[in-house]
Amino acid sequence: MRRILIAAALLAFAPGCESGSDNPDVATIVALSGDATSGESLYGTHCSSCHMADGTGNPGLNYPSLVEHASKETDEEIVAIVLEGEEAMPAFRSQLSDQEVADVLAYIRATWG
Repeated sequence: MRRILIAAALLAFAPGCESGSDNPDVATIVALSGDATSGESLYGTHCSSCHMADGTGNPGLNYPSLVEHASKETDEEIVAIVLEGEEAMPAFRSQLSDQEVADVLAYIRATWG
């Protein structure tokens, strides 16, 4: 249940999450140095419509709160969900570069853990 909530909360993507250890892209992205300032702008463009600007999400629409859940997920889990999507959250693999995903991760970590 927790992964479902995080998935919906993490940027609004679709099904097919792969685990970080099975997806070499995840390890590559996690190793990048993300920029939280750039990530904030990207979050506003791609994520805030579902996860809200303040990260509270909308549980009634199955968009989980990042405030409550981001600190419980590993970097690898978050990146995999962003890349592949899960439940109500679409995949952003074709929309965001590796660096942009790293930037969004840096913003999520700096803001909500």
